[in-house]
Amino acid sequence: MNKLKMAPCGVDCNECASYKVTMNGDLKAAESLVPWFRERGWIGADEGAAAVVKKAPLCKGCWSDYRWNGCGGTDFRMCCERKKIDHCGECGRFPCEHYNGWGHESAVAKLLSLKRVRE
Repeated sequence: MNKLKMAPCGVDCNECASYKVTMNGDLKAAESLVPWFRERGWIGADEGAAAVVKKAPLCKGCWSDYRWNGCGGTDFRMCCERKKIDHCGECGRFPCEHYNGWGHESAVAKLLSLKRVRE
Protein backbone atom coordinates (compact mmCIF):
# COMPACT_ATOMS: atom_id res chain seq x y z
CA MET A 1 0.00 0.00 0.00
CA ASN A 2 1.35 3.41 -0.93
CA LYS A 3 1.07 5.41 2.29
CA LEU A 4 1.43 8.70 0.44
CA LYS A 5 -1.73 7.99 -1.58
CA MET A 6 -4.03 6.39 0.98
CA ALA A 7 -4.41 7.78 4.46
CA PRO A 8 -4.71 5.36 7.41
CA CYS A 9 -8.41 6.26 7.56
CA GLY A 10 -8.93 5.02 3.99
CA VAL A 11 -9.28 8.41 2.31
CA ASP A 12 -7.47 8.66 -1.01
CA CYS A 13 -5.21 11.67 -0.52
CA ASN A 14 -5.52 12.57 -4.20
CA GLU A 15 -9.28 13.03 -3.66
CA CYS A 16 -8.94 15.06 -0.45
CA ALA A 17 -9.65 18.79 -0.76
CA SER A 18 -7.17 19.74 1.99
CA TYR A 19 -4.42 17.76 0.26
CA LYS A 20 -5.27 19.24 -3.17
CA VAL A 21 -5.20 22.80 -1.79
CA THR A 22 -1.80 22.20 -0.18
CA MET A 23 -0.15 20.34 -3.01
CA ASN A 24 -1.70 22.13 -6.02
CA GLY A 25 -3.25 25.39 -4.75
CA ASP A 26 -6.53 23.99 -6.14
CA LEU A 27 -9.14 26.79 -5.91
CA LYS A 28 -12.05 24.46 -6.70
CA ALA A 29 -11.02 22.20 -3.80
CA ALA A 30 -10.58 25.29 -1.61
CA GLU A 31 -14.11 26.41 -2.47
CA SER A 32 -15.46 23.11 -1.15
CA LEU A 33 -13.69 23.80 2.17
CA VAL A 34 -15.09 27.32 2.63
CA PRO A 35 -18.17 26.30 4.70
CA TRP A 36 -16.06 24.02 6.90
CA PHE A 37 -13.50 26.79 7.52
CA ARG A 38 -16.25 29.33 8.28
CA GLU A 39 -17.98 26.98 10.76
CA ARG A 40 -14.73 26.65 12.68
CA GLY A 41 -13.98 30.39 12.59
CA TRP A 42 -10.81 29.84 10.56
CA ILE A 43 -11.96 32.37 7.94
CA GLY A 44 -14.46 35.20 8.10
CA ALA A 45 -18.01 35.16 6.75
CA ASP A 46 -16.95 37.41 3.86
CA GLU A 47 -13.91 35.32 2.90
CA GLY A 48 -13.78 32.56 0.29
CA ALA A 49 -11.51 30.08 -1.45
CA ALA A 50 -8.56 32.47 -1.66
CA ALA A 51 -8.55 32.77 2.14
CA VAL A 52 -8.54 28.98 2.45
CA VAL A 53 -5.56 28.72 0.09
CA LYS A 54 -3.70 31.30 2.19
CA LYS A 55 -4.05 28.96 5.21
CA ALA A 56 -2.03 26.26 3.41
CA PRO A 57 -0.27 24.04 4.04
CA LEU A 58 -3.36 22.24 5.26
CA CYS A 59 -2.34 18.64 4.59
CA LYS A 60 0.59 16.94 2.92
CA GLY A 61 -0.86 13.49 3.50
CA CYS A 62 -1.15 11.66 6.80
CA TRP A 63 2.11 9.81 6.29
CA SER A 64 4.17 12.96 5.74
CA ASP A 65 6.22 14.64 8.44
CA TYR A 66 3.88 17.64 8.32
CA ARG A 67 1.35 17.40 11.14
CA TRP A 68 -2.03 19.10 10.71
CA ASN A 69 -4.99 17.83 12.65
CA GLY A 70 -7.75 19.76 10.93
CA CYS A 71 -9.60 16.66 9.74
CA GLY A 72 -8.74 14.32 12.59
CA GLY A 73 -6.68 12.06 10.34
CA THR A 74 -3.59 12.47 12.49
CA ASP A 75 -5.36 10.55 15.27
CA PHE A 76 -5.91 7.61 12.92
CA ARG A 77 -2.30 7.72 11.80
CA MET A 78 -0.97 7.75 15.35
CA CYS A 79 -3.20 4.80 16.26
CA CYS A 80 -1.99 2.83 13.22
CA GLU A 81 1.63 3.64 14.07
CA ARG A 82 1.15 2.36 17.63
CA LYS A 83 -0.36 -0.86 16.28
CA LYS A 84 2.24 -1.12 13.47
CA ILE A 85 -0.41 -1.34 10.75
CA ASP A 86 -0.78 0.60 7.50
CA HIS A 87 -4.46 1.53 7.77
CA CYS A 88 -7.50 1.13 10.00
CA GLY A 89 -8.80 -1.77 7.90
CA GLU A 90 -5.96 -3.92 9.23
CA CYS A 91 -7.16 -3.44 12.81
CA GLY A 92 -9.18 -6.21 14.43
CA ARG A 93 -11.35 -3.56 16.09
CA PHE A 94 -12.26 -1.71 12.87
CA PRO A 95 -14.58 0.09 12.71
CA CYS A 96 -13.96 1.24 16.27
CA GLU A 97 -15.78 3.81 18.38
CA HIS A 98 -13.26 6.48 17.30
CA TYR A 99 -13.84 5.77 13.61
CA ASN A 100 -17.65 5.40 13.74
CA GLY A 101 -19.44 8.60 12.84
CA TRP A 102 -16.37 10.10 11.18
CA GLY A 103 -18.35 10.45 7.97
CA HIS A 104 -16.27 9.30 5.02
CA GLU A 105 -18.49 6.50 3.72
CA SER A 106 -16.30 5.74 0.70
CA ALA A 107 -13.27 5.36 2.98
CA VAL A 108 -15.22 3.01 5.28
CA ALA A 109 -16.26 0.89 2.30
CA LYS A 110 -12.69 0.77 0.99
CA LEU A 111 -11.29 -0.31 4.35
CA LEU A 112 -14.01 -2.91 4.90
CA SER A 113 -13.20 -4.42 1.50
CA LEU A 114 -9.47 -4.47 2.34
CA LYS A 115 -10.26 -6.06 5.69
CA ARG A 116 -12.31 -8.83 3.99
CA VAL A 117 -9.41 -9.56 1.63
CA ARG A 118 -7.08 -10.08 4.62
CA GLU A 119 -9.50 -12.39 6.45
